[in-house]
Amino acid sequence: MPAPFTSPYVVTKPLCLLAFLSAVVVLSAPQVRAASSDILPVETFEAYAPFTFPALWKVRGNQHEAQTIYRVMEEGGNRFLHAYANQQAIQIGLVQGFAPQEFPRLRWRWRVSQLPPGGDERRKETHDSAAGVYVIFDNPILPRIIKYVWSSTVPVGTRVQNPLYWRAQMVVVESGPAGLGEWKSEIVNFYQDYQTLFGAEPGKVLGIGLMTSSSYTKSVAVADYDDFLLLTRDSLPLTPFPPPSAGLGSVLGSVANFLDHTT
Repeated sequence: MPAPFTSPYVVTKPLCLLAFLSAVVVLSAPQVRAASSDILPVETFEAYAPFTFPALWKVRGNQHEAQTIYRVMEEGGNRFLHAYANQQAIQIGLVQGFAPQEFPRLRWRWRVSQLPPGGDERRKETHDSAAGVYVIFDNPILPRIIKYVWSSTVPVGTRVQNPLYWRAQMVVVESGPAGLGEWKSEIVNFYQDYQTLFGAEPGKVLGIGLMTSSSYTKSVAVADYDDFLLLTRDSLPLTPFPPPSAGLGSVLGSVANFLDHTT
């Protein structure tokens, strides 16, 4: 999570984090439903022009600075979100209200090109992640948060309380330089993770957030994000994500292939 901009940091930060997600009651992001409600594409970045900031995403912090960190890029006909943080840490978020019991899993792709050296999310002093995906729950005043990270140093599978906010937990999904420069797809069951990490039934999901950060380590972090899908408990596409050049049509084609095998 980002470096403190004001004091006291631990008190004010959670409120800032959720301000952009809780201010809107209805969904402000485009919603493209597949033929079945088993799979819901959330964001593919195909709707935005290259070299622009994705307009439907809200910024926690300085809007102009966020626009220099996060830009939609294109490779081989596929658009994705590129993040380049130079001693920076700014979160962006997409309002997406839904019941986690209905869609308990999130799938996405990411690619890390540069890790923040010495980043260790377990300590305040080194709390930088090359890539982070947030799921934000419950209420806008004191939300509960799960952050899934690609860490520089913390082992995969580590689950630890965020040292900057007592109602946030972190799960390390990828770690270290293995696979740098390669797209990797992830599926997380944030509903089950919430029950395990917080020992309770989750309330409504308020939205998802992203952050590539390097402010604490005074370094550079570079990552890409793409193809966010919500999945029901039993839905699992039988084919992997299409290659990065495939674009939205192939993403929905993969969804259709799954439906053909399950209906």
